[in-house]
Amino acid sequence: MLTTDLPYFPGKMGVDYFNLRHVARQHRVGVVGPCYGSFPKDGVANLEAFLDGAYFWPRPAVPVATMLSEEPRARLRSWVARLPSRLRLRAFRHLLGIKDQPNDAMEKLAILSNCAPQLLQALTDRNWHSIVLIQTSIEPWLNYLPPMGGKVVYFHDVRADYFIRTIASPHRGTVEPKEIRAIQQQEQRVTERADVVGFVSELDHQRASRLFRMRAVGGVAAISVDTSYYTPASANWVRDPRRVVLFTGHLGHPPNVDAVLYFLKEIWPSVLRRLPDAVFQAVGMVPAPALVAAMAEAPQCELHANVPDIRPYFWNASTYVVPMRYGGGVRQKIFEAWSMCVPVVCTTMAAEGTGAEHSVQCFLEDLPETFAERVATLLSGAECVPMVSVAKNFVESTNSVTAAAPGFQRLVEKAIAIKRSQPFKLLYDLRWMELGHAGGIEQATYELISAIGQIDRRNGYRVIAPRSACCEWEFPQGFDVQLHYSDHAERETEAMHSLLVNGLAESFGMAPILNAAMRNLAQYRKLDFDLVHSVAGYTHPDLIGFPNILTINDLQHIHYPGFFTPQQYEERERLYRASADRANHIICISEFTRQDVHRQYGVPLEKMSTVWIVPSRNVWHPIVDSQRDTILGRMGLRSPFLFFPAHCWPHKNHARLVDAFSRVVGRLPSELKLVLTGRAFPTDHPAAVMIRERGLGSRIIHLGYRSPLEIRALFQGCMSLVFPSLFEGYGMPVAEAIIAGKPVLCSNVTSLPEIAGDAALTFDPTDVDAIGEALVEITTRTELRTTLSAAAIRRRNLFAARRSAIQTMSVYNRVYQELYGVNP
Repeated sequence: MLTTDLPYFPGKMGVDYFNLRHVARQHRVGVVGPCYGSFPKDGVANLEAFLDGAYFWPRPAVPVATMLSEEPRARLRSWVARLPSRLRLRAFRHLLGIKDQPNDAMEKLAILSNCAPQLLQALTDRNWHSIVLIQTSIEPWLNYLPPMGGKVVYFHDVRADYFIRTIASPHRGTVEPKEIRAIQQQEQRVTERADVVGFVSELDHQRASRLFRMRAVGGVAAISVDTSYYTPASANWVRDPRRVVLFTGHLGHPPNVDAVLYFLKEIWPSVLRRLPDAVFQAVGMVPAPALVAAMAEAPQCELHANVPDIRPYFWNASTYVVPMRYGGGVRQKIFEAWSMCVPVVCTTMAAEGTGAEHSVQCFLEDLPETFAERVATLLSGAECVPMVSVAKNFVESTNSVTAAAPGFQRLVEKAIAIKRSQPFKLLYDLRWMELGHAGGIEQATYELISAIGQIDRRNGYRVIAPRSACCEWEFPQGFDVQLHYSDHAERETEAMHSLLVNGLAESFGMAPILNAAMRNLAQYRKLDFDLVHSVAGYTHPDLIGFPNILTINDLQHIHYPGFFTPQQYEERERLYRASADRANHIICISEFTRQDVHRQYGVPLEKMSTVWIVPSRNVWHPIVDSQRDTILGRMGLRSPFLFFPAHCWPHKNHARLVDAFSRVVGRLPSELKLVLTGRAFPTDHPAAVMIRERGLGSRIIHLGYRSPLEIRALFQGCMSLVFPSLFEGYGMPVAEAIIAGKPVLCSNVTSLPEIAGDAALTFDPTDVDAIGEALVEITTRTELRTTLSAAAIRRRNLFAARRSAIQTMSVYNRVYQELYGVNP
């Protein structure tokens, strides 16, 4: 729940407190909001007792990793500060997106700015099913909330209707028509942006339905009153012997202020003429100056401000009055009086939405004279036991916590169900991707997203990456995809916007609005995602708290720690473990990797799925023989060759392959070459040393980096792929060779037998002699190559992009459905 007014009890009206307490019996509940020092400690402690998360400002929030750095430190240019204040205010509101919002929008954003670190902590602590906003005035907060969670906005009153009726009534507070239009537009937006809107009465629901074009589902969650707290006085209570007339409420709320002033001027003098010893008590929080002055001047009046417990005043009262002439929502004070068996006299307007009938639960009096006469009659001891008994039973059956709070829970659960039925929005985090440096993952990710784009016309996809890595990507029409760039220029633009907004705020003597937490909330909102998919083996710390799917490619660092520096090992292990622990689901690029993650990290197998990564679409397209031969000829290849595409990383095992080749070179076809691609060997690389010392320069050729077309020609023109890797999470070259219909000669460890299947001749990659014998066999046995090629052609459809895309989308749907509480 997000609120500008903490729902503690006792001390507040309690409706939100009781609703939350009821929901907390079946769901995890957290609250984000300000907790001021003036709030009663006992009331706040009662609230915290049933919360799973109490994210209260100014308590320090637990720091979380964020996308954007601290706010810029540069100061606003002096000439901007010298602009006329009216112009600066217009620019300020425009830049904050509240140009046409009600006057209190700035105040609400200032409160959010204070609470933003707590909100960030809440959003990343847990996967919340629903987010409830209390009152429509905090609609600007929606601009800082990511779309995850079904959104509920709970109307304590329909402000637009309330103010429209205020203008139409004489002697009421004045509100500018422009302000009323702004409020009406704000509440219209609420009914469009929320999934569910709740009202405190069916009357308010009907009024809103007439006033707004509601996209959201509307419903009623009646005011809840704790009838076990608001009870009649006990038998041993020593009652005030005076004739006490009582009014309670927030004494700074304009409708309540108007009610008291109206009562003192129009009704109370008539009561005193009949009963000079009567006493009027006004009890409540933060009394307005006008009310304080009027109570001080009027005879027989007592003001009791900011009391810790209002029940003793009810127990002493002979009559409870609600002489309200305007307002919105439902007067909970009437339910409290009914529950405490105090007879009530109120205006018809005050009883709106309560279901009250005249002389059944209370007396409805709209004229000052009849109102005063009714109060005096009750003070004189008129019989009212039957009426208060009916009122007590009525409130028990309609507005007790047991009767009313389930209505609020139904609104929340409806929002969750609506969210579950909506398309998801998934964010691919590719900020790590640098053009030409990300290897096969870069191409595989593009192929996956493109394949999904060919299938999915329902859900939304977002990509955040460097502009250079994805600016040339093309996606099919009808595919809902948005690209967000993570480059320095984009960050600088955002920083300058924040600098200007905060500088304008400071020019008005305000604290900066767009602090680091607010900027990051806005960034997450801009990215517009429900789920995150991280494909690089770890989830970035600034996204790890959100619902996420993680792709783990391998755990090579655990098996071959010597291939990494101590710093690389520590960072990889820390990020991988933390990401695996926080992921909602893990995709492993081979069954070998899935079993390995299960063994090494203890991740349950049911939390992981195996989905093979997608080879480049180019490998599926054969090159015409003449063109292929021309391309190979340009690279100096006019005779049979074995092909090994790999960077010169230690686990690729180049040295053993070169050693094996040198040992059996005399048994191989005389014109056969071994062709290598990828990063060139450093001069001291063991494989490079052997090639030089053993005179193999004419038989082993390193071509370095090659274009995608040249790589295709090498795959399609080779006698066989050779792949002696010590460790693979998948083995993309093996898949690409099979798609090309070529025999595969590869290691018999990790994922490679799984990927190669029956299209490969395998060997022990640590046994140089075994590698050599496999080289001889694959190059001298034509029938073996024919058999393996036939197997490759049969197997190639297993690597179709559509297959992997469907499997991946199935994981997305499963996580999304599980997130909102149902089986996929």
